[in-house]
Order: sequence, then structure tokens, then C-alpha cells
Amino acid sequence: MLNVTKFMLQEGYTVYVEFNDGYSGVIDFKEKLKKDHREIIRELLDLEKFNTVKLERHTLCWDNEVDFAPEYLYELVTAQKQAAMREQVA
Repeated sequence: MLNVTKFMLQEGYTVYVEFNDGYSGVIDFKEKLKKDHREIIRELLDLEKFNTVKLERHTLCWDNEVDFAPEYLYELVTAQKQAAMREQVA
């Protein structure tokens, strides 16, 4: 079972995340939040609300009760690492 074991807020909407399998990376949530049509998710565009993130139930959770499955967060880390690698090659 995949779990988030540690996180650290960084600048803006960026969060460093570690998983129980040793994988880690940075997620920039800004574009994901902007593109989501659900009001409860868009509330997190308020940086003060976004910064209420905490580790609960083995994943990232916010005060407004939003959470994301660890598997989804893992995919986001992987996608952002791949995008960064593509930028370095170009």
C-alpha cells in the first residue's frame, strides 16, 4: 500500500513529498488547482488555505477536507520529473 510519509511546503503551491517506497519529489499544484472545476478544490488557490496542508490518513489533507490519493500524488511527482527531464534535453 502506497503512503505519503513526509511532506514539506515550499514556495507558492509547491510541496515536496516522500513516499513509503523511498520515492520522492516536488509537486506544483497551481495549474492542477486552476484547471479543476470543483469549488472545494479551487478554494485552495487561496494560498493561506493551501498552506493548511497536513499529513493525515497517509496522504496530504487540507482543512477544507480535500485530500488526494497517494497514488495520484505519486503520478504527479513522476509526471513533473519527466517534464523536467524533457526540458533539460531540449
